[in-house]
Parts: sequence; structure tokens; C-alpha cells
Amino acid sequence: MKHFIEPELRAAFIDRAIRFDWILARIIAVFAVGIELFNLIRVTFYSPSGLTTPNNWTYFGFYLTFLTGAAAFLVIDRLKGSGLRRQTRYRILLAAGSFFVLWQVLFAVFDLSSSLSIGKISGAVALVSFAALFVMKPLYAMVNLLGGYFILLTYIATLNDFGTLLNYVLIGIMSLVIYFARLYGILNELKQADELRSMDRALEESEARFRLSNEQYETLLDQSHLITFQWNLRRDVVHFSSAWEEIFALPREIHHVEEAIRTGDYLTRAQKDALLRCVRATRAGEDFQKEELLLPVKGGGQRWFEVHMMCQKDRHGRPALGIGLLVDIMDQKNRILELEKEASMDAFTRTLNKAAFESYGARRLAGLAPGEELALLILDMDDFKGVNDTYGHQAGDHVLVCLSGQMKALAPSRCQIGRMGGDEFAVLFDPPGAGQAAGDYAARLIDAVRAIEWEGRPLSVGCSIGIALGGAGASYEDLYAAADRALYEAKRQGKDCWQMAAAAP
Repeated sequence: MKHFIEPELRAAFIDRAIRFDWILARIIAVFAVGIELFNLIRVTFYSPSGLTTPNNWTYFGFYLTFLTGAAAFLVIDRLKGSGLRRQTRYRILLAAGSFFVLWQVLFAVFDLSSSLSIGKISGAVALVSFAALFVMKPLYAMVNLLGGYFILLTYIATLNDFGTLLNYVLIGIMSLVIYFARLYGILNELKQADELRSMDRALEESEARFRLSNEQYETLLDQSHLITFQWNLRRDVVHFSSAWEEIFALPREIHHVEEAIRTGDYLTRAQKDALLRCVRATRAGEDFQKEELLLPVKGGGQRWFEVHMMCQKDRHGRPALGIGLLVDIMDQKNRILELEKEASMDAFTRTLNKAAFESYGARRLAGLAPGEELALLILDMDDFKGVNDTYGHQAGDHVLVCLSGQMKALAPSRCQIGRMGGDEFAVLFDPPGAGQAAGDYAARLIDAVRAIEWEGRPLSVGCSIGIALGGAGASYEDLYAAADRALYEAKRQGKDCWQMAAAAP
């Protein structure tokens, strides 16, 4: 009996039982609540003897018990039915099924003891229905069915009614036949479904192995963001795989490689320098190179690639071919950047710390294309020491937290915020329109700082801001010095204002 259901089908069988029996139990419970409420009212108010006889009290107890069980199931179904664990729902259904069988059997016995022939019918109908409708494991079904029939047959035997006893034995056998016939049908259906799933898996695995054929090797490379290329140094022509055209929107064949790099207006100076270093090293016969490059891709964005270049030489030892791969490493870079970002944050304000901000500014300046400009904004609180002296350092910390929050809330998407130390902050704006964006931001930020309160009272705090612009070729130190001079000028002009400096030299 334990192994009647094959191990690989048990989980599917339980899922089937839960799915079907839960709906069946819900229908029975709803029906039972209505019927038993009617029976309670009938036996209490419309029975000639009311609740004055032990017989009616017993019926009242039966009706109330079934009503309580049905209502409890409906409450569980309404409040937590879909959120219960699979095993918990299954156990609730097992308990509900046993409760149904036991109640019906005891009720039928009581009907028979009261000389009501309907008891002979109701008990048999309940057990046959249980066998025909509920989806249950064999051991559970046998315990409930045989237990129910044992109680009925034991009582019927005391009535010396051999015909009824024989009928119940036959009905019991029929119930078991009905149950096992239905169980066989369910298991056969589940087995066929499992075999179909196994066939589908085998087919998918076979198709997957077939797809990994030599004819589709290039497609696999494309899907893996791998770009292969071959550079004929003597003809100065490089051929790329199809992924090159899809990712970069550039022709798969490029002539005069160095000239194409130098004149490519889509490349920054830093990108050109890095590519030219690889090209010249290959021309010089360097056997192998590996370098990381940030390159512009189709759609206007930029992605990180790792270049693997191998130089093949002719029989005279002269460089003849450059063969290599471009591997998209953007996801790896992003993970590294996330870790670096966490290490570079100011713990108090959750903005970049001084070292991280300066490093970021230097990198952004180095990556500017001709004609592009960055804007650097430096903010310093006015008379901040007075806040600490008057209201305490807790108020000063509150001001810094509010300030950093306002800086983040008002910041446009193309900027980075950093804390330089104490009450000094900096913001770097990317092109295009960096200067205009920085000026608009400074004006809004000054208004926001004026509105900072402490314990419901205005603090009358303010800030001064200096802004400087820097283009390709400028150093971060020069740009910062220019913004700092503009900040000094704002302080000299009376504070609580912003000033724009000339571009860094």
C-alpha cells in the first residue's frame, strides 16, 4: 500500500489532491452552512417538541458540529487558504475528509437508532460519495472507508437485519472498487503526463545539442557578445564577425585602420589613444595583447570591452596577421563599480567621499571629447559654526543630512555629488549644457537651504556656491581651483549666492 503510488508521481498526486479536494471541500462547506443553519432553526423552532427531548438535543448537536466544522474551513479558506504551505493545505484536507466520514457515519447510526430508515441510505451515500469524489492516498482511503463501514456494520449487526447487513457489505466492496478504479485512472493520467514531460525534456536536450553545431558557431559567438576579427597587416584591412555590425553599427570591413581610428569622430581622445597603442604594438610584432577599452556602441551609449589580440608572423618573422576577440565585460565592470561605489561613499551623507569624487572628476575630464565641457560646483555653508554653537552639534548634523538630501533630490540625472569634508560639498555636471544645469541647480539649492528647520523652527542658514567649467585638456586640480575662486567671490559678495568662474585653463 505504501508504494502503490510510484515515488515520481507522489508530488503530482498530492498537488492534484489539493487542487481538486480544496474546491470540493469549499462547495461542501458552503452547502453545509446553509443546510445546517436550516436544520438548527427547524429542530429548535419548528419541531413539535423543540429542544425539550434528548433526541432533538442530539440532532441539534450533530447539526451544530457540522456547521462549526464547515464554517471553520470557510474561515481558513477566506483568510489564509492561498497563502498556506502545500503540506499544511493537504493536512487540512485530510482532516476535513475524516471529519466528513466520521460525522456522516455517526449521524447514520443515530438515525438507525431512532428507527429512521433514512439512516440506512445516508450512511451508504456518504461513503460512496467519499470514495468517488475525494482524491486521496490508498492508506488514508482504506482507513476512512473501512473504519466508517466497520462502525455501521457493527451497529447494523445488533439489529439482526441480515439483508441490510449484506447490502452494506456489498456497498462497502463497491466503494472500494470505485475508489481504486478512480485512483488507477488518476495515476495513469499523471504517469502519461510525466512521460510526456520526460519526452519534452529529452527533445529539448537533443535540440540543444543539435544547436551547438559547427554551422551555428558564429551565432553562438554573437549571442555571447564575442566579436572575432582578423586584420591583414599587409593589405591593412580588418574583417569583423557579424556581431560587430550589430553592436557598433559599423561596416564589417575597415580599410586603413590607423587612419580610420584617428578620423573617427565617434571616439574620444582617450579611446583613440588606446586603440592606436594596440594597433602599433601589433605592427611592431608584439605576440599577445590584452586591454580593456570603453567604446561607443549603437544607440549612443558606451560599453566596456576586453580586447585580446594575437600577432601571427610570416616565415621571415614579419607581422602578417592580427587575430583577436572583443569580449563584452560591461556586467563585470558594473559589479566592480558597485563594490567600488560602496567603498567610496561618505557614510554620513551617502554621497561620494573626497577621494572618490576627485578620482571621478579626473576620469571624466580625461574622457571628454573636443568641444565638450564639464561643470564643477562647490558649496560651502555660511557661518555653519554658529549653528553648532547655538543649537548643538546634533542640529549641525541635521543640517548636513537635510542638505545632502536636498542636493540629491534637486540634482539632474547627469551629475555626481560628493562631500569634500565638513560642510563643503561638490557636484560635477556632465555635458551637454553643463553650465546652464549647474546655474539652475545652484539657484534652487540656495532656496532649499534657506528653508531648513530644526525642531520646527527655521534656522536661517545659507550657503555660498562657486561654479567653474572645464573642457578637454583641463586638469581636475585647475577646475577645482577655478570653482574655489568663484566660491570665494560668492562669499565676498555677501554670501547666500552663487558665482560662475571662467573655464579652467
